[in-house]
Amino acid sequence: MQTINSSMIAIRVTKEEKDKFNLLSTIDNKPLSQVVKELVNKELNSRKLSAKDLRKLPKEIRASLLIQMTEESMPYYNKHKKDLLVDEIDNGIE
Repeated sequence: MQTINSSMIAIRVTKEEKDKFNLLSTIDNKPLSQVVKELVNKELNSRKLSAKDLRKLPKEIRASLLIQMTEESMPYYNKHKKDLLVDEIDNGIE
């Protein structure tokens, strides 16, 4: 039996905002939780984090994010690894 690790999130919204959430959920024909998750993922993927932004994150979140970024970038790195190789010479001057 597979265990699912999940938790609840509660947000306080006005009735009008709640209606908007429900409207979007109905239009997309998806559960409200799925709509919110997709919106959060879309926003996170559209942002460009700087090194300064990463340093501001708590240690656990930063480590998790860096692992995820590494997993996403390794296929590209491995594909172009030969192009990135720099040949060094004795004095560093060509």
